[in-house]
Amino acid sequence: MSNYTGAVPETKRKTDWRDTAACAGQDPERWFPNPSNVAAVKDAKATCFGCPVIYQCAQGALTRGEESGVWGGLSEGQRVTIRKKYRLAQLEAPGTIRRVVNKALHAELNPTETLRDVWEKHTHDLPGGHIGWSGPTGSFSFRGIPTTPKQLAFLLDRGHKAVGIVRRTCDLVECVNPRHMLDNEERCRQKAEEERALIAALEAPLAS
Repeated sequence: MSNYTGAVPETKRKTDWRDTAACAGQDPERWFPNPSNVAAVKDAKATCFGCPVIYQCAQGALTRGEESGVWGGLSEGQRVTIRKKYRLAQLEAPGTIRRVVNKALHAELNPTETLRDVWEKHTHDLPGGHIGWSGPTGSFSFRGIPTTPKQLAFLLDRGHKAVGIVRRTCDLVECVNPRHMLDNEERCRQKAEEERALIAALEAPLAS
């Protein structure tokens, strides 16, 4: 909101790429949804995906260090990931920005790709029943929702999201075999079963 009082001639902003943005003239609050509101984030991104200046918007947000909101189709988490991988000077290059944004939004801009497709594309068999991962390391975005290789493996195998941290039960660091993983709930359940088995074993001699 302007604080102009009329005492000094107001300086009008020069025309630039913002004037042709798809969000121009719309309620800006729409592009600042709660990050946990997946539907609202998707709604904001949908307009960005058809915007003629999506790359300029994304570049501006990345170089300014915008922490909140959806800019150039990128969510807060996606921008954090990009800034960790690229220096400011790199993000100022138009060609780099185009590649970075297209890579970050690939799954969202190609909705026919499924999580199963991502799994099949980036996994391979390893000796001893292990499964290796050749895709993005750490957290990556699928249609705007951050996930990790271990979380993806767990979801596809169990049919539901993991509760808490997913940990391996094998010693091979690069393994993403879902059969070699447990989430918080499964670890608690396993521990309870082991305790019951121990108690039963201790009580057996007494019963006889």
